[in-house]
Amino acid sequence: MRQRLQNDNETMKEIKIAVINYPTASQSALYGIVEMLELANTVCVQLNADMAFSASIYKAEQLNSNKPVDVVILPPSMNETFFEHDFTALINYLKAMQSQGALLASACVGAFILGKGGFLDNKVCTTHWRIADHFMTTFPTAKLDAKAIVVNGEGVITAGGRMAWIDLVFEIISTLSSPAIALSLSKEMVVDTGYREQGFYHQFAPTKDHGDALVVKAQNYLAVHYSQPISLSDLASHTFVSQRTLQRRFTQALGMTVIDYLQKLRLHHACQQIEVSTRSIADIAFSVGYQNVNAFRKIFRKEYGLSPIEYRKRFAIN
Repeated sequence: MRQRLQNDNETMKEIKIAVINYPTASQSALYGIVEMLELANTVCVQLNADMAFSASIYKAEQLNSNKPVDVVILPPSMNETFFEHDFTALINYLKAMQSQGALLASACVGAFILGKGGFLDNKVCTTHWRIADHFMTTFPTAKLDAKAIVVNGEGVITAGGRMAWIDLVFEIISTLSSPAIALSLSKEMVVDTGYREQGFYHQFAPTKDHGDALVVKAQNYLAVHYSQPISLSDLASHTFVSQRTLQRRFTQALGMTVIDYLQKLRLHHACQQIEVSTRSIADIAFSVGYQNVNAFRKIFRKEYGLSPIEYRKRFAIN
């Protein structure tokens, strides 16, 4: 490939990509991105496409704003508190590259670096669904779509999920070369690029470290009795406060109403049964507290983006 670049440098389009090895960056993602782009070059040759991807890994001290690139990629991090590091130099580099026309891209929590630099202000973006609330609190002007796997727009591409760097690379290839190259690469890698969203993978993991003992008591009660008919009045009686007080404190602590919490809890247990058992969807719906199976199916699809049957086909272990 390098020889071909030298021979055909007048017609060959070289797409330069900087993959940033910032503190705590996933090393498997760093080298996986580079290898995936090298494989894309093989596909380019097979399709007689006059372009090639030249990807290099750079640590912060190796960044040079005087050497422009076409894309800067921020891979996932192995540490969720990584954004507490000082990224001033990196952010300045990103600004310099963007001013020269570079596309900025991030996978998973790499979006926090873009957020710190103001690159996501008033822009639709995504990150890992599990840290969506923290992201929205930290960057309130960003328009987060926590269900999306990849969001491409306005010179920035973001991908959600720790392994979404694969989707990110496919999107970069499609954007800067051709969707045909990305599709051929996906077939070569045996990777499914069909439609999906992060909602397919959501798990309900409610926090109990919010500091409100009353709400924790309510959560513990719901964890045991979620499959039974429960009203706000019942829960208020159990916690010895008024319905209004319970609802207010519950929403303040968890960012959702009691009914929304109960629904997510029931759906979570339904998912677990769908994954590991062969029971009918109707039986599972009844077992987690839903009396109307059609209503259960509608709520399930709204929450996960899949019907219960589609969810079973994708995730069942049997």
